[in-house]
Amino acid sequence: MKILRPFLSAFSDNYKFLLLISLPALGLTIFGMHQLDIGGPVSWGIALTIRLAVEFAFLGLCLALLNLAGIKNKWVLAILLYAYYWACTADLTLLWYFKERFGAKYLETMEGGADYGFLKDWRLISYFLFFLLFCIFSFRRLFRPIPRQTAWKKALACLVVLAGLYLSNPLRLLPPPNDFLTAYLMPPSPVYTLRSMWARPQQALVTATLSDRTAQTAQKYHLFDARNTGVGRNFSRVILIATESMSAKYLHRFNPLIPPEASQEYDRIFAEYPSNTLHPVTLSTLYGLSVIFSSHPNAKLSYENGYPVSLVKVLKKAGFHTAFLRGANEKYMDEHILFHKAGFEDVKGSNYFSTRPNYAPYIAWWGLTDRKLFEYAVEYLEEKKNEKTFLTLLSVDTHVPLGRPDYLDHVYRETDATFYDVPTLPRAFSRAGQDLQYFLDLLKEKGLFDKNTLIIVTGDHPNFSNTPTNALFKPYQRVFDRVPFAIITRTPITKPLAQDGLTSQLDIAPTLMDLMNLPPLKGFFGHSLFDTAAKRSIFDIKEDYVKITTADGEKIIPLNSQKEADQPVLELIRTFWVEK
Repeated sequence: MKILRPFLSAFSDNYKFLLLISLPALGLTIFGMHQLDIGGPVSWGIALTIRLAVEFAFLGLCLALLNLAGIKNKWVLAILLYAYYWACTADLTLLWYFKERFGAKYLETMEGGADYGFLKDWRLISYFLFFLLFCIFSFRRLFRPIPRQTAWKKALACLVVLAGLYLSNPLRLLPPPNDFLTAYLMPPSPVYTLRSMWARPQQALVTATLSDRTAQTAQKYHLFDARNTGVGRNFSRVILIATESMSAKYLHRFNPLIPPEASQEYDRIFAEYPSNTLHPVTLSTLYGLSVIFSSHPNAKLSYENGYPVSLVKVLKKAGFHTAFLRGANEKYMDEHILFHKAGFEDVKGSNYFSTRPNYAPYIAWWGLTDRKLFEYAVEYLEEKKNEKTFLTLLSVDTHVPLGRPDYLDHVYRETDATFYDVPTLPRAFSRAGQDLQYFLDLLKEKGLFDKNTLIIVTGDHPNFSNTPTNALFKPYQRVFDRVPFAIITRTPITKPLAQDGLTSQLDIAPTLMDLMNLPPLKGFFGHSLFDTAAKRSIFDIKEDYVKITTADGEKIIPLNSQKEADQPVLELIRTFWVEK
């Protein structure tokens, strides 16, 4: 105790201050553990105790170093703390919407054609104003400047605490997957983000021949053996509708708290045609579409390497004209370049529509309204009426956080219920269903919905946030966070879809190829949804770990794991098995 006394004395003047400014991060951890479904009082108790110690020591170290650097002005320090809370807010936002922390891949999404007008919302302004006042109050009332010698002691004491927790973290003793998920939330937000930026990037392994180890691992998880079921037909017009942020919780069919009239179009489609809900394996648009096109969970390596495995390339080679139409800016995150590499001949978005006089007036918020996008799609399909065509449509009106605020002069059937009289995602999905029906009616009117037409309705990724309509999602059900999937054809398909609980977005590409009588690519991770006998595994790759779900349970492996036992799986998710 005598040895520790000089170090503990370094905190005697500021321990109340450090405890206070550590609380926001503690709240972030509580929210993150809730979002990631980490249960049990033991896990919570240990994790929160350690996070408080980590945050206390980290902020103490930062303040000591600033003191040693000669930065002691309370106003300057308050602004620096405020900037730190912005980093915490980035983590909070990503945990809220995607159950992921703010890392390297999300820094890429902060550029491009996104609409950040929501930053002007009074609620958001109030949130940041509160933290600004909190920082000013904390420094003005509780902070005490310390001598240089004390700052050295404080810095050393904090380093000892952080090093001790890093080397012997009790969270590692928790049973999996809580051992990883609780540790995943422990690093302070700036440390976590910087670590993800500096992490050694994965390297893709594109091969025509699997190593023995990879082949054995693939066999263990029932991969690379997709097969057709005989359900296919010679469709010549294929339309894939990827509805932005589509989640089962917005449809009455899956969530009885949604008013029946609000989602009646979607509910009818999912009742009348073959349908299912799929586990999401990605949590942003580029990643979601990349998985849909490739049936490979490693979206980043897929698009960075020109989509070695691609459904779109196969269709193009089979004589289909391939086009990608979206309401938002087609140059966002260089997707106009990436999707060309995936196999799309045409990639058009709001930049293109701004040059068309009859569409330009309908560009607002994130981009072109869904209704006008559907109208253009019909126009496009009419031009290609005598060609085999694969068309992917990416809508935008249901984009988070609240859906399109202004639908311009479009008229919709309104729902007389709470949350449907103001901009919310439930309202946005109600209108999206009406727009989808409008599109189907237009196709029929123009003679474009015939026996040769195949339409897939699904989402690019789900949305996990329930704000500000939380009352519609209680009690919570896991199906709420799954992505609806339906197959629309003129001639009914009677063969049932798999309902084994392990169907995922990885199964979309094999299902399409099954429907089109095209042999599946051997590098697919998924299976046709019509293959009811297939054993499935779900590979969900997050910022820095992969979560594997099988019939036997869940496993989580950090992407930077050095354990020899983890290497076969890490090699597997880097492997793209291509045709010779």
